[in-house]
Amino acid sequence: MKGKLIIPILILLILHSCTFGERNENNLSEADLKFINQIIPLEEGENIQLFETNGGLKGFKTSGNFITNKRLASYWIDNNKKETYSVMYSHIDSLSFTDRIKDLTYASYIQVYASNNNDFKLYIDADSARTYAFFNKALENLKNKKIDNGLKIQ
Repeated sequence: MKGKLIIPILILLILHSCTFGERNENNLSEADLKFINQIIPLEEGENIQLFETNGGLKGFKTSGNFITNKRLASYWIDNNKKETYSVMYSHIDSLSFTDRIKDLTYASYIQVYASNNNDFKLYIDADSARTYAFFNKALENLKNKKIDNGLKIQ
């Protein structure tokens, strides 16, 4: 009987370790913000509104996807290879959303199409409420920025 309990307990511990210490916009420390700012420098007055990491055990030190009041951004760091993507709302042509909430091995994402050809995907590997919060915040910020710039939104 003991042997039958060990495997489920190990699985639960492994799954818990994958989410332990996750960073989001509510628990980023000053040191975390400094690290992120070294990768993608934020402007004065720019605030991270939503932050998600898909970095596994290494967390936000490997991966970060975030929405600020001025831009959408994503980074991936692997073995000293760094990929960063960042685009201000004024340079976004359009967004599309791919919902993969029910997929076990894929993350949902926002496809960002930018006028400067800096297209990228902002990944959100979270539950439906959190994923849709990302989708809605990105769209809301984009619409507000376009309206602020005098453009009509259809």
